[in-house]
Amino acid sequence: MAANSPDWSTRATAGGQLAAWAHQDAIADILQRLLLDRGDTAVVEATCLALLRRNDIHGTRLVARATTAAQDLMNIGLDHLYHLHDSVVNYLMPDWLGQVSGTVDDFLSLCDALAQDPDTITATGARELISWARQ
Repeated sequence: MAANSPDWSTRATAGGQLAAWAHQDAIADILQRLLLDRGDTAVVEATCLALLRRNDIHGTRLVARATTAAQDLMNIGLDHLYHLHDSVVNYLMPDWLGQVSGTVDDFLSLCDALAQDPDTITATGARELISWARQ
């Protein structure tokens, strides 16, 4: 399977393609792993952007969960949190430049809903995403 390839670009492509099925639990598990890929952070960024472009609760939930997990990875010297942050900023950037309307508002609405999630990993990540979007 491409998501398990030793080649980072194949894994990044897989993340982008699999994002369309983020609502399926088995695929969501694979995407969650790609969001925290330890082989290359380009995989992290490509997967994150693809999930955000879904502009729905399923993709945003996975990014929120990865954000919480990436905070823990910082304790062992991995900078995945920065790459997730950069992906979110790049996703929202067109709206900040006035080129796309509604992206930030839609993103914040999804994150606000997820910040109320009973799963603390999701809720914590969603609150972090909200802070990134409001910077």
